[in-house]
Amino acid sequence: MLYRGYLISGILVLALFATAQYRGWSVFSVSEAKTPPGATRGVDHK
Repeated sequence: MLYRGYLISGILVLALFATAQYRGWSVFSVSEAKTPPGATRGVDHK
């Protein structure tokens, strides 16, 4: 009976990690800069 509980909880944890990976969630609050390709920050092209 205890084995079944560990199995179900393990599957739920793996499903949560898979969902987080798919949706792009992060444990740390790191936000990526959503800049268009070819755009550089902090450089003035004159």
